[in-house]
Amino acid sequence: MKEYTVAVAVANLWTNPAAPRQVDACIISNPADPSAWVHQLSHTDRLELHENNLVQSQLLFGTSVWQVDRREDWVKVVAPTQSTPKDASGYPGWIPAHQLASPLPKTERLIEVRAKQTDLILEKKREIVPVSFLTKLPYIEDTPFAYKVLTPYGTGIISKSASSLWTTRAASGKELLKYGEQFLGLDYLWGGMSSWGYDCSGFSYNMHLAGGYTIPRDASAQCLQGSSIQLNQAEPGDLLFFAYDKGKGRVHHVGFYYGNGQMLHAPKTGRRIEVLNMAGTVYETELCAVRRYWS
Repeated sequence: MKEYTVAVAVANLWTNPAAPRQVDACIISNPADPSAWVHQLSHTDRLELHENNLVQSQLLFGTSVWQVDRREDWVKVVAPTQSTPKDASGYPGWIPAHQLASPLPKTERLIEVRAKQTDLILEKKREIVPVSFLTKLPYIEDTPFAYKVLTPYGTGIISKSASSLWTTRAASGKELLKYGEQFLGLDYLWGGMSSWGYDCSGFSYNMHLAGGYTIPRDASAQCLQGSSIQLNQAEPGDLLFFAYDKGKGRVHHVGFYYGNGQMLHAPKTGRRIEVLNMAGTVYETELCAVRRYWS
């Protein structure tokens, strides 16, 4: 399989090359404009991403993918960083070929964006790429106020105030909640895996990743791993899972236990990331499992 690197701020993993609509033009271009895209999507446009099965997931700038198929100007890839029962090699989907570039070198030293968003300055192109929380790029050197990194377009510069040298970490449950709290009020986005919008499992995946834990991409798979916790022994930072048919059917939602009967979660299209008191809501009757990935 041929390796590529995602070369736009964030790339959608489309279900097939015919999935993008006219309203999606600015997210399938290069450069992509995720901010403009999410702001121009109507409620109906957002619902269609799910109801018409248009988008599977998203990938951040600099992410490595492997080609498994190609149709003219579209490449079918798998993303090894996102585990899924759909494909043992990684999360599958289609990306426009012009949003992909040659692979970046594998290095132990990486610069990771820790701000919600920041600007990556491309030195050679003299252009700016907005990059999301948790974007990682190979480290080259320090400057007084910034890091120099390697990008698909040559060297780039990221502010030290918005990023740090990536290190292994093992966050507590409460620390996972702190990462999530910075996104309170952010609009839900089906398939979302960036600071321009998360879906429920994308939110839990990325906040765990911020804390040093790699978990499966989707709620149904997240529910099958980690440590099983008794419902009455949940601690802040544990994941709560919800299933249809009063908790006995298919798992359809995940959120973080926040303490005192509350949940931090990305609810659904038309809603924003929130802390919710579960008492008296459908979540109270659909709660089916608690899993812990933090230690």
